[in-house]
Formats: sequence, structure tokens, C-alpha cells
Amino acid sequence: MKIGLLQLNATVGDFAANRQKLLAGYEKARALGAEFVIAPELFLCGYPPRDLLLRADFVQGQSRRARRNRQSIGPLPLCVGYVDENSERPGRALRNSAAVLQNGNIVWRTHKSLLPTYDVFDEDRYFEPAKSAAPFEFNSEGVRSKLGITICEDIWNDEDFWPERLYRRDPIKELIGQGAEIILNIAASPWHDGKEKTRLAMLQRVTRDERVPLAQVNLVGCER
Repeated sequence: MKIGLLQLNATVGDFAANRQKLLAGYEKARALGAEFVIAPELFLCGYPPRDLLLRADFVQGQSRRARRNRQSIGPLPLCVGYVDENSERPGRALRNSAAVLQNGNIVWRTHKSLLPTYDVFDEDRYFEPAKSAAPFEFNSEGVRSKLGITICEDIWNDEDFWPERLYRRDPIKELIGQGAEIILNIAASPWHDGKEKTRLAMLQRVTRDERVPLAQVNLVGCER
């Protein structure tokens, strides 16, 4: 499978510009022959949105743009990160989510399981975590595969890599156990000195131990 990685720079709250960047990247990936396209975590609203998530107009504005964005997606599937509303109660009002868009529709969605609260992160304050993970069964033009789509932190809890784990669950092993043949990770992982080496070593360990191909796309740029 040829996967298009949209390594883009989103701006928090600039829904129109984020949408334009996303669609331009999608069209370029399509022209280059991609069979599946992935974009970063929370790309539609930008990362990190922080207390803007407490504003109804911010969430509703992203949702309106998300609907318009969906209508622009054709047969080539696009997986992109966004803020989803959580209808289940009790629980927090929002979820950190990813949707697969195709032919103007949401054909599949998943939610982030592991919500970091250390360093610059405060995601557990805003989002409801997913209680389970399941692969997306991709079937398009003769290409058939079970895709394990994960969101950032969900891949950062490998028991063989980290001497001390922060979470009891490992969504990657859950997906592999359900037959995932490829692991995809959409992320907005902040940079710090040495982060590239740590990230690469961790991802290499996951793909070697689980014996599956793995692709990750990460947000680039900065917020000022």
C-alpha cells in the first residue's frame, strides 16, 4: 500500500487555513498515486487547543469546517485528526479523534486511548479516553488490509521500550491481537532536543517486536 503522509503545519483556531492546507496536501498525495492518506493529530483545529476547547464557538466552528472538508474528499481515503463530541455520559464532553473520510462521508472513526498529563500536556482535562481499540478494515480497488490507526500517545507505551510505563493499556498490542496488519500513527508530538532519536528508536522497536509495517505522521511548525 502506498501511504501519503501529510506532514503539515496547522494554526490553532484558523480552521479555514488548516482546511486549505489539508486539501492541497490531499490532492498532491492523490496525484502522486497514494492509496491512503494520513494527516496529523487534531489537525483541523490545530494543536494544542487547550482552554479553547471549553468554548462552544470554537468546537462548533471546527465542526462546521469538518463537515465542509468531508464533502471535498473523493474516493481516496483520508484519515485526519479532529475534536469530536462525546455523547456518552458520564464522561467528558469531547474526544481526541481520528476519522477516515471517503466519498464525502465518514467511513470510520476512532478515539485516542492514552491521554497524557505530563510536561506540556493536559489532555485528560478535556477529553474522554477510548475504552477499546479496533482496526479499520480497508478495502479499495483490490487493496485489502486491516489498519491499526492510533493517535500519538497510543503508541508511546511499549513495555519492551520504556522501563517505567505510565499506562496499563497498550493499544498497539490490542490492535495486533485483532489482526492489524499495518500500524498508522497520527501525531502532534512537541519537539525537544533529542526527540527525533527517541521517537525513531521507539517506533523501530514497536515495528520489530510486532512484526508489522508502521507509518507515522507528525505535526510540524510552532505556535507563537
